Amino acid sequence: MNLIIPSGGFCAIADKTRNLSDIKHILESRQADTLYFESDHILLATFKQNPDQGFWSDGIHAVVYDMDLTNEKQLSDLVKKGQGSAHINKGQLIWLLYQIYGERFVDRLRGSFAFALWDGMTKTLYVITDPYGLKPVVYREHSNTLYAGSRIKHLLWADPSLKTINPDAIFHYLFFQAICSPLTIYKNIKKLEPGKGLHKTTRETRVFTHYDIRYNPDPAISEQDWKALIRDEIKKAVNVYVLLSPHDRTGCFLSGGTDSSSIAGFYSQLSGKPARTFSIGFDDPRYNELDYARIAARRFNTEYHEYCVTPRDVMDLIEQLPRIYDEPFGNASVIPAFYCAGHAARNGIDIMLGGDGGDEIFGGNERYVTNLMFQKYLELPELIRRKLIEPMLSFMPDQGLFHKAKRYIRRANIQNPERFYSYNLLSEVNPALIFQDDFIHAVNFNSFLDIAKTHYQNAAPANDTDRLLYLDMKFTITDNDIRKVTQMVEAAGLRVRYPLLDRDLVDFSATVPPGLKVKWKKNRYIFKQAMKGFLPDEIITKSKHGMGLPVTPWFKQDKGMKALLYETLFTGTPNLSRYIKREFIRTMKSSFEKDESTYYGDNLWVFLILEMWLNQ
Repeated sequence: MNLIIPSGGFCAIADKTRNLSDIKHILESRQADTLYFESDHILLATFKQNPDQGFWSDGIHAVVYDMDLTNEKQLSDLVKKGQGSAHINKGQLIWLLYQIYGERFVDRLRGSFAFALWDGMTKTLYVITDPYGLKPVVYREHSNTLYAGSRIKHLLWADPSLKTINPDAIFHYLFFQAICSPLTIYKNIKKLEPGKGLHKTTRETRVFTHYDIRYNPDPAISEQDWKALIRDEIKKAVNVYVLLSPHDRTGCFLSGGTDSSSIAGFYSQLSGKPARTFSIGFDDPRYNELDYARIAARRFNTEYHEYCVTPRDVMDLIEQLPRIYDEPFGNASVIPAFYCAGHAARNGIDIMLGGDGGDEIFGGNERYVTNLMFQKYLELPELIRRKLIEPMLSFMPDQGLFHKAKRYIRRANIQNPERFYSYNLLSEVNPALIFQDDFIHAVNFNSFLDIAKTHYQNAAPANDTDRLLYLDMKFTITDNDIRKVTQMVEAAGLRVRYPLLDRDLVDFSATVPPGLKVKWKKNRYIFKQAMKGFLPDEIITKSKHGMGLPVTPWFKQDKGMKALLYETLFTGTPNLSRYIKREFIRTMKSSFEKDESTYYGDNLWVFLILEMWLNQ
C-alpha cells in the first residue's frame, strides 16, 4: 500500500503578538518544499504536494494557493493583454484579476480553488474558498489575529494551543458521520463555508459571501425540452474536463451508478478514445456492484479496471485514517475510495474524475422521495389526521405495520429540516441514555439543527425539495462526500476533479423545476428521462447503492476486523467513554450481535473511528 498523508496547501497568518520567524521555522521543520512571504506581521506559506499548490510574490504583494481552475487559459489570455506574452502562474493570475476587478474578481473563477492574497499597499488579506468547498479552508480569528490554512494540521503546526476539543463537534460527528461547517473538531478552529471568503484589514476581519446557489425554476420549458437541455448541459460539463485532462493520465471512477456511468460515457464519446475506468467490488453480493460497472464499461467500450476490497485492506488502512483526515470522519466509503484511486495510480493515472454531486443537483437521494411521502400525509385535512388517524393508531400495538405507521406519522409531523435528519440513531434515543452527564451539560444538542435551519431559510423562497437539495450541497457534498473522495485520492498520490460540480451545471440545475427532479416514488425523474438511450437501461432502473463497505458482515465474520472492534470498543475503558456511557456501548454491542440488519454495525464503525482518532 503506497500511502501519502495529505499535507499540501497553504497557510496565511496575520499576528502582531508573535515572532513570525519562529512560526516559519516550525513550519519548515514540519513540511519540506515550502515557500514563504513575510512582511508587516504577515506570513504566507505554501506547502507544495501537487501541481495545484503554489506561490507568487513581487516582494510587496503575495498569493498562496491550492487551485485547479477550469478557465485558467481564458483568464490568462484576458490579463496578458497588458502583460506581453510572458508566462503567468496561477498566483500572479489571481493578483492581476484582483487589480482589474477588485473583490468581485472571484466571480470570474471556475473550477476548484482556495487561496490567500495579501495586498501590501492597502494592508488587506483575503482568504477565499470556491463555491462548493472543493478546496477547503479552515481558520482561527481572535483579537484581530487571523490564522488560516488548507488543513487543520497547518494551523496546529503554527499554534498547538488550538487543540481544545469542541463538544458540539463530537455530537455533529456522531449525528452525521462528519463534522459540519463551520465547526471543526477543535473549539477555536472553524471551517470557512463554501462560497465564502475572509477579508482582513488592520482593524477587523469579516466573512463575506461571493457565491451561493439560487433556485429559480423555469416553468415555461416543456418536459421534452428539459430532457434535451439536461443531457446537453451534462455533456458540456464533462467536455470541460476532457479538454483540461490529458487522456492517458486521466481515469474515471465507475461505480455502475448513473453519475459515474454518465461521466465515463461522455468522456469516451467526446475524447474519441475509450475512457480509462476504475471500479471497486466486494465478495459480498449485497455490496458488489461490479456487474453494473461492467455493463457501463461494455456500453461505452472503456478501458476497464476493477479491484476487490478485502477485510485485510481495511486493516491495512484504518489506523491511518486519523492522520489523513485531521478530525474524526466516519464515512466507511473512504476505504473503497482509497483502493480504487490506488489501483488507478498503479495503472499510470494522475487525475481521477469523480461522479459526486449528481444526486444533490438532480434529486437522486431516496430521502427526497420519502419527504414527498411525508408531505402527502400533511396534505390530508388536519381534522382527519388529528382526530381520526392518529387517535386510532395510538390504540394499536407497537409492532409490525402499526409500528411502521406510527413511525411514519411521527416523522411526518416534524417540520423540515429537522424531519430530514430524523432517521438518525441520535434522533431516536434519549440523549441521557447515550451520553455522560458532563458531556450533556457541555454540548448544545441543537447546534447541528440550528445550522441546518439557517441553510434551509437561506434557500428561501425555494420549494421544499430544492431546500433539501441545498442542505445536501452544504453538508453531504462539502463536508462529507468531497472530503471523503478528495482526501483518499490525495492519499493515493493523485488529484481529483468533479464534472457534475461544474458551477455552470449546478446553476443550470437550479432552474429545473423541483417537481421534475423528484416525483412520487421516483427520484431523479427528469435526469433518468434525459439519459434514456444513452445509459444502459439496467443502470437507469437499478436501485441506488454507491461505494458502500460491508462493515457489518466483516465485523461479524472476519477475525481481524472483529478483534479490532472488540478490543478497541468493548475491552477496558475506551477514550470515548469520556462522552458516551459504557452502558450504551454495551447495549450497542448486544444489539449488533443479535440483529441481522446492518444498522448497528454501521453505527459501531462511527464509534470505532472516533475512538481511534481519540487514541492518536
